[in-house]
Formats: sequence, structure tokens, C-alpha cells
Amino acid sequence: MSKSWSKPTRYLVLIVALIAVVAVAAAARELFAPLAISALLAYVLNPAVIFFNRTNRLKRPWAVLIVYLSAIALIIAAGTILALLAPNQIGNLAVELHTVVQQVALQVEDRLSTPVFIFGYQITLDTLMRNAPSFSAEFVRPDIVIEWLQAASTNLGWILVILVTTYYLLQDWPRLRDWLIGLAPTDYADDSRRLYLEIRDVWQRYLLGQLRLSLMVGFLTGLLMTAVGLPGAIAFGILAAIFDVILTIGPAFVMIAAAIVAYFAGSSFLPISPLWFTLLVLGLFSLVQAVENVWLRPRVMGQSLKMHPGVVFVAIIASLSLAGILAALIIVPVLGSTAVIGRYLYAKIVDIPPWVEPPVPAAQGTEKPV
Repeated sequence: MSKSWSKPTRYLVLIVALIAVVAVAAAARELFAPLAISALLAYVLNPAVIFFNRTNRLKRPWAVLIVYLSAIALIIAAGTILALLAPNQIGNLAVELHTVVQQVALQVEDRLSTPVFIFGYQITLDTLMRNAPSFSAEFVRPDIVIEWLQAASTNLGWILVILVTTYYLLQDWPRLRDWLIGLAPTDYADDSRRLYLEIRDVWQRYLLGQLRLSLMVGFLTGLLMTAVGLPGAIAFGILAAIFDVILTIGPAFVMIAAAIVAYFAGSSFLPISPLWFTLLVLGLFSLVQAVENVWLRPRVMGQSLKMHPGVVFVAIIASLSLAGILAALIIVPVLGSTAVIGRYLYAKIVDIPPWVEPPVPAAQGTEKPV
């Protein structure tokens, strides 16, 4: 029989273990955002896995493989279609940009040759331009190119981590969930399961809120683009709804695509030049993004997760500034999950009931396997 540790030894081991966990978490803090994205993707794909698992009586590994490969095939197909359509548009855009650049260069050259009088002194802008440092050589320095390559390789590495982690979370989540819940002592097994259900509810409400927000943005974008006569306005509304999930990058991608179409196709009925119509489309897209980020997103997410809209707004802006887009994608549900754990700890510290409602009975077969 193994000898039991004394109480001081147990406390010492616990403290050392906590310090080690904190140190490892601090060293691997950049992993948190990709892992959270993987968990979110696995959570989104899990209903399809459950559907195949139950209706077709496929074993979970086979259902996961079908859903996972189908999702990747869909992404690759969309990327291939864009890659096939993009070269012609980019070539036409390059020709138009070359013409515009030539016109601007002629105007700038004419301006530079004209002297300017400031406080009685004659200043030639051409002289100032010759004395100004050239930034073109600085822009293509080898160290900057190396930084670009490093950033690109790092992003590809994170994408690979997300893809692999998503697959294994989908395949092994039921066992991983039961293992995590089983880590709690026997007396706290019900509390552990209740915490899991509460946190799961937070992420469900977050996804529903994001769906509502995407539908609002897509409808508003399609309506405005139809109102100004942009060809393919409905398609751009659908794209705006789909890519709204990817903060900053997704809306920017749709806006650039709409600007290209606006410049080459023009408006269906507005009697304005392509350039002014392009500026109008860019302005409307910027207006939609401003309304979404300042008013819609904080309120929709605040209502879904029962958080103040100001807290949601500050959290998203701060995560974008400090940790990037990946962190901003999941900062709201992470805050909601942290609030659930914080309320439980506070209730235990002050010795009050941690749950407002009675615990949900964990009957066999009644819990959704998420």
C-alpha cells in the first residue's frame, strides 16, 4: 500500500504544480487563440458529425472524416474559383491603374515645375522632392522581405495547427469532455458538469448572436448595393454575411471586390462616372462596417451573452490592438466563459448557492453530445 503524503507535502506539491502550469501557460500563450479557434470550428462542425453518426449509423471517426474532408473540399473549391476568376480582373485593373498613374504623374510633374510663394519666398516643389529621402529602396530592403516571409510562414504554421487540432477535437471530444469533467472530485462532480453546461450555453449563444449579426450585415449590404445599382448586389450581400465572421479581413476583402466591380461595371442606373461610383460604394461599405462595429456588434453580442455593450466593444477593440484578429474572434465567448467560472468561484468564496436555478439532471441519453 502506498504511503499517504503529509498535508505540508501535498500543499507544497500543489503550489509547485500551479507555478509550473502558470509558467507553461505564459510561455505558450500564443497557442491560446489558435486552440480557441479550433474549438470553435469543431463546435460548429459537430452537429454535422452527430447527424451522420445518428442517421447513417456511421461510427464517429468515419463521420468526422466525412464532415472534415467535405469542409476542406468546400474551402478549396471556393479558393479555386476565386483564383480562376481573379487573374482577368487583376489584369484589367492593372491596365487601368497604369493609365491612372500616368495621368497623376503628368499632373504631379506640372505641379512640381510651378513655383510656390510662401511668405514672399519662392519655393520649387521639384527641389523639395529631390531632397526628400526616397522610400522605395527602403521598402524593398532584404530585412523587410525576410520579415514578410517569416510572417507568412508563421501564419501558415498557425493555420496548420488549427486544422489538425480541429480534426482531433472533433474525433475525440466526447472522451475529452468526460475526462475533463471526471477530473473533479466526487463531491464536485455535479458542479463540474453544471459548469460545462453553462460554458457550452455561452458558446451556443455566441454562435447564434454571430449568425444574427451576419444576417443583419448581409441584408444591409445587399439593400444598399441594390439601392445604388451595383451589379451583383445580392451576391455581395451574401458574401458580406459569410465573411463578416472574419473581423477586419473578411469585410475588407468583400469591399475590395465590390470596388473592382463598381469601377469596371459602373452603376445600373446612377449617371455618375466609374470613379465616383467606386468611391460611393467604398463609402457605403465603410458606413456598414462603422454601424456594425460601433452599434450592432456590441448590442447583439451583449444581448446574446447578457453582457454590457460597452464591455463587448472595448474587449473587441482591445483584443484587435493587442493580440490580433484571432484573439478578437473569440474574446467575447471567452469573456462569457470567464464570467461563468468567476461567478461560481465567488459564490463558493462567500458561501452562497452558485446556481440560480436547480441543476440540470444528467440523465443518460438526454444530453446533447457537444
